[in-house]
Amino acid sequence: MSEARQVPLVRGGVCSVESADANHVVVDVSAPSPPGSTLELLVANATLGVKVRSCRRLPGAEPARYRVEGRWVSLSRAQREALGITL
Repeated sequence: MSEARQVPLVRGGVCSVESADANHVVVDVSAPSPPGSTLELLVANATLGVKVRSCRRLPGAEPARYRVEGRWVSLSRAQREALGITL
């Protein structure tokens, strides 16, 4: 991925995908997600999970934004193509 992409969240709102590859992802969201939880995104008309490894508040962001690092859970080919992720 070359630039941040806005992706809707299942529970409302959007996240900004800052970087992603076939296994891992970094997103910015408006609400924190604790490590071990699953953040749910809507991609290619299906739910895509991100298993959260870490979540940190971004300094100086108003309103508050959080950087979430994690790994994809069941990333399908269609979702990978929709996000522009190459293998």
